[in-house]
Amino acid sequence: MSDVPYTEPYLPSRDPMIVPWYLTWAEVNPARQPFDPDTAPAVIQSLPPSAAVPTRPSGRSGRPEVYRWGQQQGTRWADEMSFAIVDHYGHWASGWRWGVGEADFGGGPVHAWCCPADSMGDPEQTLGVVAEALIEWRGWLEELAERFDRFLPLLVAGPADPADWERAALHLVTVVVDRTCADGGWEWHCRQVLGWFLGLAGLPSERHKPLLDRSIDGRFDAFVTPSNLLIQDVPERLGRAVTGR
Repeated sequence: MSDVPYTEPYLPSRDPMIVPWYLTWAEVNPARQPFDPDTAPAVIQSLPPSAAVPTRPSGRSGRPEVYRWGQQQGTRWADEMSFAIVDHYGHWASGWRWGVGEADFGGGPVHAWCCPADSMGDPEQTLGVVAEALIEWRGWLEELAERFDRFLPLLVAGPADPADWERAALHLVTVVVDRTCADGGWEWHCRQVLGWFLGLAGLPSERHKPLLDRSIDGRFDAFVTPSNLLIQDVPERLGRAVTGR
């Protein structure tokens, strides 16, 4: 039995300003949000929380003292850094902590950051990881913008064939599964990406949830990699649902 005294964990803030789950494409669209990855490390180091980075205890993240430190000082500091990053860059930047698997905000596309117990070290190392995670998140958004642009011309030029929607959705579902490793609550980000695409293709926001509910129908599960058959079936359903054919 551990002799480390129990303390109530400090849970990550659910303030909408630093939670990435509900970000819209208008908020994250890289074409609207200036960002220079070369200056990001210096910017991170200039933010107020960088002057008081707590040092992670040594040892494995599963050790009680490391785990509890992560729940307390580490998470509190990560929240402070999130607010500072968002204040400097904008709401889009809140995604820097949306890590793969059981991260602070789990099921996301960021590999550089997981949680304080796993991702923090000494102050210099920690600030480097934060900058890397922010740059990685931004890179993912830029990658998505390029992928959206490949398919949108066919869909906005006129009445689209269900097969056009199917190809686009199949591509997006596949890359999200790959990027998130289908770990944690990955299906939430998958729905988000598909919703962003629906909006760019001109579908009103009130249609997004019904269309995605109809297409996915609860068959994407946390921590479960969908079968190839399911990855193909969901886009087929989406194509029919969007076009009514």
